[in-house]
Amino acid sequence: MAAQTRIALVDCNNFYVSCERVFRPDLTLKPVAVLSNNDGCIVARSPEVKALGIKMGTPVYQISRLIIQHHITLFSSNYTLYADMSARVMTLLESFSPTLEVYSIDESFLDLTGICDKDPLAYGQDIRRTIVQNTGVPVCIGMGPTKTLAKLANYAAKKWPKTAGVVDLADTERRAKLMRQVPVNKIWGIGTRLAQRLNTRGVAIFAKACFGHPSPIKQQKNTRPLMPPAAPIRPRRLVSTQQGVETLALA
Repeated sequence: MAAQTRIALVDCNNFYVSCERVFRPDLTLKPVAVLSNNDGCIVARSPEVKALGIKMGTPVYQISRLIIQHHITLFSSNYTLYADMSARVMTLLESFSPTLEVYSIDESFLDLTGICDKDPLAYGQDIRRTIVQNTGVPVCIGMGPTKTLAKLANYAAKKWPKTAGVVDLADTERRAKLMRQVPVNKIWGIGTRLAQRLNTRGVAIFAKACFGHPSPIKQQKNTRPLMPPAAPIRPRRLVSTQQGVETLALA
């Protein structure tokens, strides 16, 4: 019997901030933010900064009082450092799977099919320990039979501390339960404007996006297109994703 497909998404937590904290361990659990190239806007935030309600892209001048009040430490972007730390993380991940796809500077997909079927959560924890022990960068891991579900699992791993940073969505019941709790804007590929449009049609959660509409959502008359006409939302694709049928192959 063929092993069930298992794709993992390994995502570094608050990557730029984590890289800076490696060399400033005294800033652990303290508010830290990284600024854009011209030091004008916030481009990375520690959980402590996020808890203050400071959004990504916020101009520094708008939060000058908060910076002083909460003793927020600010760093200028150091992309040479971030690229080097990213390369270290990706090199370590290669030891856990023969097939790896670097998705961004702080994210990578791994094909774990047939590798950790007995205890995928323990395997995920092993990956987490290896990365943090060798680089100082914490990661969360989401696993599922498709990339989209791996993304969803990673969202859960980051959102709920009780998961200990690893979530596996191989079980269909657990998958369905999570989909009933996750907002539609957390679906991979659904942006803010598209999510707003879906919300106006009563589609607010992941599960409803899969099962709420039997046909593509088409552009209404006299409205600006929110996405190219050749790429409507196709719930059938989301249904396939929910059922564990991958539509985008792991490179």
